[in-house]
Amino acid sequence: MAHAQDQDEDTIPRLESTACATQVLEDLNASCYTFYGQENWDDPNGNTVELPIGVIDPETENEADTESDPVVFFPGGPGYSILGNADYIEQLRKDIGNRSLVVFDPRGFKHATPSLECPGYAAVSPYHNIIHTPALTSSLDPMERMAHITEEVAACYQKLEDEGVEISQYTESATSRDLEEIRNLLDYDNVNIFGSSTGSGTALSYVRYYPDSVRSAILGWPWYASLRNRAPLDEFYTLKRRFTDVLAMCVEESEACREQIPAWFLAIDRARRALDDKPYIAQVESGVEQKTLYFDGAAFLDTLYLMLPQYYGELPRIVSEVPEGDYSSLHDFFMIDKYNPVTEAPNYAMGAFLAQACNDMGTNRPTPQDSIAAVQREPAIIGFEPIWLCAWWGGDGDVPPEHNDIVTAETPALAIHGQMDPCCGTRWSEELAETMPNLQAIEMQALGHSPVNECRSTVINEFLGDPLAQVDTSCQNEVPLAEWQVE
Repeated sequence: MAHAQDQDEDTIPRLESTACATQVLEDLNASCYTFYGQENWDDPNGNTVELPIGVIDPETENEADTESDPVVFFPGGPGYSILGNADYIEQLRKDIGNRSLVVFDPRGFKHATPSLECPGYAAVSPYHNIIHTPALTSSLDPMERMAHITEEVAACYQKLEDEGVEISQYTESATSRDLEEIRNLLDYDNVNIFGSSTGSGTALSYVRYYPDSVRSAILGWPWYASLRNRAPLDEFYTLKRRFTDVLAMCVEESEACREQIPAWFLAIDRARRALDDKPYIAQVESGVEQKTLYFDGAAFLDTLYLMLPQYYGELPRIVSEVPEGDYSSLHDFFMIDKYNPVTEAPNYAMGAFLAQACNDMGTNRPTPQDSIAAVQREPAIIGFEPIWLCAWWGGDGDVPPEHNDIVTAETPALAIHGQMDPCCGTRWSEELAETMPNLQAIEMQALGHSPVNECRSTVINEFLGDPLAQVDTSCQNEVPLAEWQVE
């Protein structure tokens, strides 16, 4: 059980017992608190942040059966709040077993104060308006596509600045300080930490700055903080390799697949080239009007990036048909029937997404000239890589000089990857294992980002029981691969 310390209402930092931020937390009988901290820890500016917290104890008949070290969850996105998502929280509880779960909205998130809301960005973001964003489909000119999204990024920054937010303080290092204060106020000696996607980067930041507070770290489908300052094209070539690896699996397992795509090294580029030469064009209903959507080779790669777990079995057929001029599969591939003219991201604070993605780059944030040149070299980065758009974010984040150094720690850690996850595959844990010798990793067959299966919970439970023991990963193939679709 958490034991919050009673404090005077003028004390900063402090923790107050309050009503739960969501009905989901209330239904789960969470002990709910609000944390009050400095917006700027190093140079207080008169502003505070208020973060909602829920402590959910396990359902045991005997409180003595509860494991003593709780698990603190770092949500991803960045900017995605899980506090109103009952299924998500229940999955986490299944993962961690007989332990208390601490969930919270980090600074800038939806239920925090201030919440960095930028709804205009949701209408154009390739990450959140998944396939039919104007940044992908508005025209065949990459520079025209750029304008849709860069204008909203700049407008978001200006909106938050006008609201009096010290934007540079919304970083992973500041969130780490927030959590360290929360841990002390909840009277926990140590915590296990569990990150999701970019939340794993935040969890690693916590390991970097407060290693003595961490018993173990679970890095779920991780996108590591120490490499967030990489060049935009870096991730593009990584995902292209994943697509080719999928085709390699097909030709290795199926003679029919090998016969159909003998040049499988080149198949992705040939499909892309065909769509660049002759784009797929669709008419959709947008209110009372018809709207034209354009899908070229860049849109093909971006869609595959976002939807690979759903489409990998169909990929051999698609890359065979498209270069031959057969576009019959593209109506479904580009999900034309699911077009929705109204875009929103209800669980996101979109300004928090941009703040963390851009601020944590520190002085490595690109200029508009850098990003324009990158998009001219490779238009597909518009659709999947947020770092290029940080050129239009109005300032650098206030991050310590060592923030983007590789994390070096003896902390026991478990990295979980999905085999069909283009963004966050085993490359990251292989990199990190060089400086975190007690890191173990598992790749879940056939699954993508945020994989959910029995094996995930089994492995996490085993790891938490003894973080330094070798985890049994033999269950990683429990989800079978889909059948390969070939002619």
